[in-house]
Amino acid sequence: MEKQHEWRIGAHVLRFEPPDILWGEYRGEISLAEMALMVDVYGELGRARPFFLVGDIKDSALLSAEGRVYLSEYAESDWVLAFVYIGARLAHKAVARGILLAAQMTGHADEGDEQKVHFVATKAQARELLIQLRSRHSSKVA
Repeated sequence: MEKQHEWRIGAHVLRFEPPDILWGEYRGEISLAEMALMVDVYGELGRARPFFLVGDIKDSALLSAEGRVYLSEYAESDWVLAFVYIGARLAHKAVARGILLAAQMTGHADEGDEQKVHFVATKAQARELLIQLRSRHSSKVA
């Protein structure tokens, strides 16, 4: 996908910023149906080209157990170059790491993918980190 695109899923908004950033604004709870739609978006983008997922989760509830299971079973880690979470509380951080561990156990993520998860306080910090991550990724590909 080479142009900007936006998806509204319940109270949540996903915006694709070419060439490779998916910005997510997650507000409140994410239902299982909403999670399934989000995973569809992640797959659509990721199969075309891996992307950076930047999620603003400061106003987000923790994912339900069924949402975590769905995400770990149906999302593929190779769709995403890195996960950058903005405004994560300690519980969010634990859940994010737990989802990755579950995905590794089910074969949907590789060992070492925990290095793909990052936490920042602001959108400006996320943009700075993306520059570093993109540089690291480019040097691995080259």
